[in-house]
Amino acid sequence: MSSLSRSGFQCEKCKKAFSSRDVYLDLTVTASSSEYDEYKPLRIELFRSPLVSFIYERGWRQSFARRGFPGPDEEFKMAQKYLEPAAGGLLVDASCGSGLFSRRFAKCGLYSGVVALDFSENMLRQCYEFIKQDKALSTVNLALVRADISRLPFATGSVDAVHAGAALHCWPSPSNAVRLTPSFQNRIRRKQNQN
Repeated sequence: MSSLSRSGFQCEKCKKAFSSRDVYLDLTVTASSSEYDEYKPLRIELFRSPLVSFIYERGWRQSFARRGFPGPDEEFKMAQKYLEPAAGGLLVDASCGSGLFSRRFAKCGLYSGVVALDFSENMLRQCYEFIKQDKALSTVNLALVRADISRLPFATGSVDAVHAGAALHCWPSPSNAVRLTPSFQNRIRRKQNQN
């Protein structure tokens, strides 16, 4: 984490410079720009609120049980079972919020790296606060990245798995995440054909 807070790079294609902000790497179109402004729907802006970021794991997320979610422990078990073919690879926890599942994926040790990705600066800051409180996370390969889910900053096929908890309703185009993972999709198909 400490090296991320001092990192930066330049895109070879567009020559745009990106650098870390606070505790996350900002890979949005608006990164390091004060002139670019983009409208985002309320369902997205709501999660950028410091208040929502603070209460997300302190009551908000628990209310999902009323909507049929089995709870974080069971959801994590279900995700692990589904993501089993990606073990050893790079996992992106898209729209990670305060990092509830990003932290679990990182701690389980099954992935070469975990990217906690969200558009909300405040959710990423909250994720960092939770990480600081957990000594077991100080040595894992976990990166906090701010990115727009409709403009993902990864080359096609560079990610082995994408996890998206209860966030698809906020995405303008869920198919963008799927295009990242053709090797994972192929492994899932092979595994299903073996059974």
